[in-house]
Amino acid sequence: MNIAGSSLATSNNKVAFSVNVDRLIDLYYENFYGAFPITTPLHYVCRRKMSENHQLQDLLLVMQWVGSIYAPWTTSDPYYEKAHQALQKPTLPRNGFSVQALMIFAVAQHHSDLKLEARITLNLAIAIALELGMNSKEFAQRNGEGNPVLEESWRRTYYLLYLTDQHFSVVVNNPTFTLRDLPNLVDLPCDDEYYELGQIPPTRTWQDYESREFADDEVIYSSIVYLYDVASVVSYIMRSFLATGSFGDILLASVDAKIAAWKSLLPACKKDPLHQNGKVDEVMFLAHMISAILIMNTHRPFSTLTYSIEELTTESFVSAVPYVEPLKQGQGAHTARALKAADIQTKLLAIPCVIERHHPFTLCITASIATAQVSACNFLLEDHALSIARDRVRLSIGYLSAMGSHWPLAKKMAREVRRIARRTLAGPQSSLAADVDPNAEIEIPRDDLIWPVGDPASQIDIYSGLVLPMTWDMSLYESPTTSSIMS
Repeated sequence: MNIAGSSLATSNNKVAFSVNVDRLIDLYYENFYGAFPITTPLHYVCRRKMSENHQLQDLLLVMQWVGSIYAPWTTSDPYYEKAHQALQKPTLPRNGFSVQALMIFAVAQHHSDLKLEARITLNLAIAIALELGMNSKEFAQRNGEGNPVLEESWRRTYYLLYLTDQHFSVVVNNPTFTLRDLPNLVDLPCDDEYYELGQIPPTRTWQDYESREFADDEVIYSSIVYLYDVASVVSYIMRSFLATGSFGDILLASVDAKIAAWKSLLPACKKDPLHQNGKVDEVMFLAHMISAILIMNTHRPFSTLTYSIEELTTESFVSAVPYVEPLKQGQGAHTARALKAADIQTKLLAIPCVIERHHPFTLCITASIATAQVSACNFLLEDHALSIARDRVRLSIGYLSAMGSHWPLAKKMAREVRRIARRTLAGPQSSLAADVDPNAEIEIPRDDLIWPVGDPASQIDIYSGLVLPMTWDMSLYESPTTSSIMS
């Protein structure tokens, strides 16, 4: 008898299920890999497992644990323990597969609300990567076994290791991280379609990318490259803040210009994470989410979207509130830009797809922007705009709740955002009862979760009741070629 990839067995009159671990690896690739595509494609993993010395033992244990998180028919605890014990052993191989295993394990640990353990795990991954010289150009070829797909896997690993190290620092408001200022000489990764087919094109360099606007023909780089580029804006803010100790006009103008340049130079196929075939580019989804939170976190401190005490005392996520200098530009322009960021994030969340496959890094972004939306409801919006803004808060809570079915940290974030909304959204129009248990769960029908505000292509302006300042230049963040979802 076979049930959901498991075999039925009996022992001492007790019924037990023996889970097919290959099915767990399938679930890893179906649900997690698209947002974190560093390991070789599944068919290459299956082929490599056939060899005697495949070196994948520890990585496979991590894949099984992550896969079990998405498997409703089995508990994930035993798989966590097996992977944890394997990664803690003193004889852990010092190779790229261990770096991959540790990094994936750290990301899953963090979003399982094991933050301290995740930081320790990631630190080990970084230490091994630097010990191996993974940030060098030669590492991929030297350790690729003559296999272009494996070489590409090593390049992807380092770029996403950088992003992960940065993210773990951002979520605790730490303006520095280990890999921030180390030289990255790794050639750029290729796009997923070539990776999956094993047809790896000639590599390009970061210098090629930085001069892309001067090329005669448009060159389309991989989604990982565009993600790394927008993440570099975060690193720029960190370095600038450490150098000056504050956040003022000059830095703000520079960040605006960098984000605008990033968006304007995206090729048409990267402007919208939703492809024509209905598949979501999860890496570009994260990249666009990062661009939204960058706009929000740089402009909100100067806007009328004030921070509540409840928001500043959250445990599952933190609000970035830098020390700011008085700006020459009025609050209105910054408020409008912050609202635009919320608009971008909402339209991303409204994309019809299997939302549980989105990158876990989008969770803290969603929670942070949701609290800004709550602030807009409290201090800025009214009538129709207020009603739709509340729908957008519900969308964010719904997204976090759905992700919380797999990631405990998301569940905690949803609970805290609900608490902030309940305690600050006051007035007779509020649909949120003040006396509701802050730990209570909210069941949201699937259709309501995906489509709370109707068809995103209709481009409803939730701020239709708000007069935006004339100083707000919409063209700064979008172009006429931007798709309806990103407009």
